[in-house]
Amino acid sequence: MSIFMNYEGIKGESSDQGHKDWIDVDVWQFGVQRGITSASSTKGDRESSNAVIKHLQIIKKIDSASNKLLIESCCGTGKTIKLHLTKTGSGSGADSYMEYTLKNAIISGYDVGGVAGDTDRPTETITISFVELEAKYIPYDDDGNPTSPDVVGFDTATNTRK
Repeated sequence: MSIFMNYEGIKGESSDQGHKDWIDVDVWQFGVQRGITSASSTKGDRESSNAVIKHLQIIKKIDSASNKLLIESCCGTGKTIKLHLTKTGSGSGADSYMEYTLKNAIISGYDVGGVAGDTDRPTETITISFVELEAKYIPYDDDGNPTSPDVVGFDTATNTRK
């Protein structure tokens, strides 16, 4: 899997087909949590709280986008961010199978670090808060052609499905 991020207004170093000038990402993670309570474990009387969407966290190597992401963490405003998970292999970088679009996204955390003597570049951990989320899964048929995508969305401000 290859991971690419398009952060509105910031050019990355990716040269992959379909993701040129996007930001290369090494690790990504986010999740959803909500409380579930029940008066009895044998009854169907469970209640749930509103969903809490955890911030997106990415880890990437320092590159030409780093200083712009740093300043965004200090004083940036809501942007649109796209995160694409793609198939790996010869010429397949453009073949996304999962695409996330985050709207009104703001960098809420920025950490950078490295190890002396390491032969690789230091890494950045960037945490991103967002208001709206769209997730699109793109299945492929046996011949490798994309079929109808499955798209869902959620608005954290109104706690509603989009």
